[in-house]
Amino acid sequence: MTPRKRKNEEKSNGTTEKSVEKKVLAPDVQKKIDEFYEQQKELLKKFEEDQETIQKPLHKPEEEDERYEDRWLAQATFALNIGSLIGNLVASIISGSLSIMSTFVDSSMDIACSFVMNICLSAISKTDAQKYPRGRDRLELIGVILCSVIMAFANVSMIMQSINSIVNDTVDPKMTNSTIAIVVVQTVIKAVIMWLCYKRASSSSLVIAMDLRNDLMTRSLALICGYLGDYVWRFADPIGAICVCSWIAFSWCRHVIENIPQLVGISAERDQMARILNITLKHDKRIRYIDHSMIYYTGLNAQVELHIVLDEKLPLKITHDISHDLEKNIQKLDFVERCFVHVDYNCDGD
Repeated sequence: MTPRKRKNEEKSNGTTEKSVEKKVLAPDVQKKIDEFYEQQKELLKKFEEDQETIQKPLHKPEEEDERYEDRWLAQATFALNIGSLIGNLVASIISGSLSIMSTFVDSSMDIACSFVMNICLSAISKTDAQKYPRGRDRLELIGVILCSVIMAFANVSMIMQSINSIVNDTVDPKMTNSTIAIVVVQTVIKAVIMWLCYKRASSSSLVIAMDLRNDLMTRSLALICGYLGDYVWRFADPIGAICVCSWIAFSWCRHVIENIPQLVGISAERDQMARILNITLKHDKRIRYIDHSMIYYTGLNAQVELHIVLDEKLPLKITHDISHDLEKNIQKLDFVERCFVHVDYNCDGD
């Protein structure tokens, strides 16, 4: 082999090795690529589910049944909170524990939140269609935000009271069997209702479930800290109350922050946009372009505005049927409240 050929062969081998090295990706890059393809796989699965959904007719009676389930859970929680309020008041008087007292304050706020949610759900079910043509479903989100604010402020107040007790050295908890029995019984009942709420998985039931979850944590830690404060170190009682109330206040404040954008018109998620555009493009071959699309939230569910382009020579009857059927199909999606389709004959960007 001549020196020139050997040199060329070495160059080609070096180039091949470099190209092979370039194909080996860093672990973090490969992880992002895998996540991307996993997301695309989930999105394609949702596309298929959406096609099945739009083939089914709308069932308004089922929506009424779902509202009835939400009202039933809210009423059951309200009744339980009244019992818990009385039980926690008795337990607080008997024990003198700040941790147990924090559960009494929490029960008081639970009643206020349950009262608010019951009013909102009742108002939604009794909406006057003449006065509120599109219903009052947004009341549910307003009630959720109001409950979150009430719970956050109540727990901040309890934190201040616990700090004041530590500073003034007025801590003297006395845990008894009666106190423990009262807290344990209501904790078990709340756990059962919480499971039912998570199983229901509606917006209102999830709020109730989150409140019950906080109650379970509050009561469990109240028992532990109250016992430690009585038998081990008395300041464990107010410190436990501070820890629990801080976590509850933080969780409810975060819940408010997450829900406020839905009232002021936040844009829908990219996957939701992709699902709506996919339905639009597959709806009818005579849809030439999508000139404009806006998918945003002003409540629990999204508003959809679409501008589609059709042939200007199509009769009014056909353009109406295409746009009207498209509206009905998109409104069958579980995250869509209302869809508006505007028909144009060219892409003007309006």
